[in-house]
Amino acid sequence: MLYHKDHYPEHAMEKYLPDGTINIIFELTGTPKYIFDNQTKKRIQECQDVWFSGVLKDYITISAECEEMIVLVFKPGSGFPLIHQSVDKYTNKVLPANEVLGKPISDLLTKLKAPSTPEEKFIEVERWIFNQVKQDDFYTEIIQYAIHAIEKSPSYINIANLSKKLGYSQKQFIQLFKKYVGITPKQFHRITRFNEILRSVENKKDVMWTEEANNCGYFDQAHFIKDFQSFSGLNPSKYLKDMDMHPNFVPVK
Repeated sequence: MLYHKDHYPEHAMEKYLPDGTINIIFELTGTPKYIFDNQTKKRIQECQDVWFSGVLKDYITISAECEEMIVLVFKPGSGFPLIHQSVDKYTNKVLPANEVLGKPISDLLTKLKAPSTPEEKFIEVERWIFNQVKQDDFYTEIIQYAIHAIEKSPSYINIANLSKKLGYSQKQFIQLFKKYVGITPKQFHRITRFNEILRSVENKKDVMWTEEANNCGYFDQAHFIKDFQSFSGLNPSKYLKDMDMHPNFVPVK
C-alpha cells in the first residue's frame, strides 16, 4: 500500500512498466489522471476517483503528478482471491474500479476522502481488504508454488515439466495460471526476468549490459534488447539515462 501527496515532478508524464501486479488507485482530490497514447502522447483515457489496473503486458504512459493518492499493489496471483473472477478478463485494461468490485469500492473511496490521517486511511483500506479477499487454497498451494518456480528460474522454465509436477496437462495449467495471474506462464517469466534486470541496474551509473543480461538469464543479446524495448519502449542505455527513483516508472522527457 502506497500513499502519495503533493508530488509534482518536472515531467508531466511517465511510463509505467509491467511488473505482473494488479493495482487499485484512489485519487482523493477528485482531480482526474490520464493515460496517453505511447507514441503521440495524446490523452486516450481519463481515470477518476478510483480505478482498477489489470496486469499489464506492455508499458503505458500515465500522468506523473499527484495531489493525494493511495495505491494498492497486489502481488502476482492474488487477483482471483481479490476479485473472485478470472483475472485475465482485465489484462492490459484500466477501468473504473466499481466495474470490477462494485459499490463497496466506491464506499471505501468516500471514507478515504474524509478528513483523516494517512494511518487512519490505511486502517479503512485494511478493513476493506480483509472483507474482500477470500481464502483460496488453490492460490496458496498451487499458484504460489508455480510463481515461485518461475521467479527462481534464471533463464528458462519448462512449462510442460512444471505442469506435470503439479498434476495438470500443459493446456490446463496455462488456463489456470491465466485465471489467477492474468497472463501465461511464459509471459510472466519474461516480465519477471525483465524486472530482475531493472532491479539489478537500480542505483548504478555504469552498467555492463551484456553481463547484467547474462546474470538475469538472457544468453541471447538480441532477445534481451527486444524484450527491453517491448516492455519499456526504450533501449537499455536510454532507460538508464531517463530512469528516476522507481525502476518501473520512467519520466517521459
